[in-house]
Amino acid sequence: MENILSYRNEDDKCYGATGMAIGIVVFDGEDMLSAISLDALPHEVVELNEEYFFAGNPGISAKSAWNRILGNYNLAVAMLIANVMCRRYVLDKNSISAELKRTIKNHIIDEGTSECALEVDEINRIFDKNYTYLHRVFSHSGVQSIAHNFADVLKRQRRLTRSEIIDNLRALSML
Repeated sequence: MENILSYRNEDDKCYGATGMAIGIVVFDGEDMLSAISLDALPHEVVELNEEYFFAGNPGISAKSAWNRILGNYNLAVAMLIANVMCRRYVLDKNSISAELKRTIKNHIIDEGTSECALEVDEINRIFDKNYTYLHRVFSHSGVQSIAHNFADVLKRQRRLTRSEIIDNLRALSML
């Protein structure tokens, strides 16, 4: 399963990181973001802050803790889908095959059932909602232009901090 999701080369990795950054921003998760580094291992390209890795706190209600965990799962789903969409739609100017879509969905189902104890129908709703939204985002020519610019900056600088990411993606809010 991982083979089809693996990066083919540095450009592919750069556009995957770009997609994750865009996904985080359009899902209003930039407060969880610390940095992005092209020189990191593939699974560590996006650096998230401590709040993302919330382990629980006896001072907050179970409902608040669950909502936080579910929100983080939703953001992770968005990052995975956005990673692949940016690579396929923007870099390759292609679509996502049924096999690739199924692979993404299976990965999301595995994580949702093991990490969040969600039912498959709940996961399917999250996947379908995020996939549809991100398809519209990455199909937009303005977003594609922003993605190319961001990828160019990331490739030159190799590492961007949270504030640099937000500055470079500010144009998304105008679309």
